[in-house]
Amino acid sequence: MAKITSINHIAFAVKNLNESLHNATEVLGGELMMKFESLEDKYEGACVKFGTSIMSFITSYDPESFIYKYVEKHGNGIQHIGLEIDNIEQYVNDLEKKGIKIDTTEMSDKKFPEALVGPKTGNGVVLQLTGWKEGPFDATYEGCNRLCEKYTQNPKLKLIAGNQLKK
Repeated sequence: MAKITSINHIAFAVKNLNESLHNATEVLGGELMMKFESLEDKYEGACVKFGTSIMSFITSYDPESFIYKYVEKHGNGIQHIGLEIDNIEQYVNDLEKKGIKIDTTEMSDKKFPEALVGPKTGNGVVLQLTGWKEGPFDATYEGCNRLCEKYTQNPKLKLIAGNQLKK
């Protein structure tokens, strides 16, 4: 039976990315991993390493973006939680059999399959299911490289600043 193996990351929707990154790195002591942009969904963000954990910060200045709308309605806060799944195809299939609605748009990515479960099932937060085939996006140098690769190979995404972790 497929299952969740770990919390991969927590993503915060924020009004001001630079202020949030300053707080995360200079005040809280996190280490910047990388910066990115979603061209299709009109948001930008960054990942910050805290020990073996990751926080992602995302923002948008486009009033049509779902991130912009989220921040306007809720203010800064947790927008989604990334979960590592041991067999994502089976897990998604199992959830669908239970009647759970899932956005499987990114399941067609053979190397980086992902799916989204809505906040109703996620107890008020979107759940991003990940089952990357060559290892997780984690707080290691290699994990960050995998994430950077995803942002360079997917035409809907853009890598702004690659792997910032020290090897």
